[in-house]
Amino acid sequence: MNRNLVSRVFMVVAVAALLAAGGWFYKTRAARNVADAQSSQQADARPGSQAGASVASGAPAAGTLEFSQSDLYTLAPQSLTRSIPLTGTLRPVNQTVVKTKVQGELRELTVREGTSVRRGQSLGRLDLTEYEVRVKEREAQLKSAESQVDQTLRTLENTRQLKEKNFVSQSALDAARSGWEVAVGNRDAAAAQLALARKSLADAVLIAPIDGVVAERFAQPGEKLPIDGRVLSIVDLSKMEIEAPVPAAEIGSVKIGQSVDLRIEGVANRQIGQIVRIAPATQAGTRSVPIYIALDNRDPSVRAGLFAQGVLAIERRTGVLAIPSGAVRDAGARTFVYAIDGDKLIERDIKLGLRDETGAEGSRIEVVSGLSAGDRIVATNLGSLRAGSSVRILAATQR
Repeated sequence: MNRNLVSRVFMVVAVAALLAAGGWFYKTRAARNVADAQSSQQADARPGSQAGASVASGAPAAGTLEFSQSDLYTLAPQSLTRSIPLTGTLRPVNQTVVKTKVQGELRELTVREGTSVRRGQSLGRLDLTEYEVRVKEREAQLKSAESQVDQTLRTLENTRQLKEKNFVSQSALDAARSGWEVAVGNRDAAAAQLALARKSLADAVLIAPIDGVVAERFAQPGEKLPIDGRVLSIVDLSKMEIEAPVPAAEIGSVKIGQSVDLRIEGVANRQIGQIVRIAPATQAGTRSVPIYIALDNRDPSVRAGLFAQGVLAIERRTGVLAIPSGAVRDAGARTFVYAIDGDKLIERDIKLGLRDETGAEGSRIEVVSGLSAGDRIVATNLGSLRAGSSVRILAATQR
């Protein structure tokens, strides 16, 4: 019993000692953190501790920001174009599906996907046996009907001569004339049936209705196809079209006949399209108006279904001041840039105008006020800079 009591007392003393040691450790650590923070604040307050400067090469002197030539941009008059970005998918203007006009077994199909075809070219055929037999039958019927016409015509002529000599009655002449007219009718009917049989025979041969490329095969030789059975699809890639939505607020600037600079995925060369139609109403739920861009395709790498991005230029200005979009800084209600004034970095509040996304050097924005030609600014976002810092511009690297 005493031994258990001694053990418990020893455990309590050990726990108390551990708690005391932990409190001393955390108190010492907190005091050290406070001292470090005060030391850091004092270091930041001393000149020469600027942060966030763009360092092109080497270590900058204390309190000086170093910029390379590529970090800066000098304003000069230039031309800007306001444009509307457009996106859409290429689709052929002319495309068709070759279908069977008569029923029968597909005996031959001479083209496959990707094969170029010309209008009027034979693409394949159904089993012709039944239609050839039908043609021969109709030809025989027509021949018989023509013989009947010849016979009734001779009978009519003989009866007319006899009537002139009063050897037969008028009713006999009328009967002969009626027999001839019936024979003529039968001949004409046989001729029409022969024409239908010949058409069915011709329809059993599949003919390309347009110039183009075979896009898909829906049937294979040996299949029994009904009337209007799908066999092939053909697309004409020489004339393509793109449907692209335009915001309703910009549709007033879009006109039929305007050119559109297009870049098509997978195609190296830029293409030029032309607006040919504008939809009369907005699309439900999008508040955009579809426009249709025609493209006369001479590039074999342009295919149906490719995604296209276009730029429609709707306004062009010359002699304006513009800066790279990356130079603009926003701070609440302020819009400003970092500018170089002598050897100091300053902030310049600016007012922006037209934005141009078409330039090869990237997006640019017109400066309406706040800067003048010849001013130098920081062209890109280099992080947090401090106005009033000394500036040093490094010479261009010689290669």
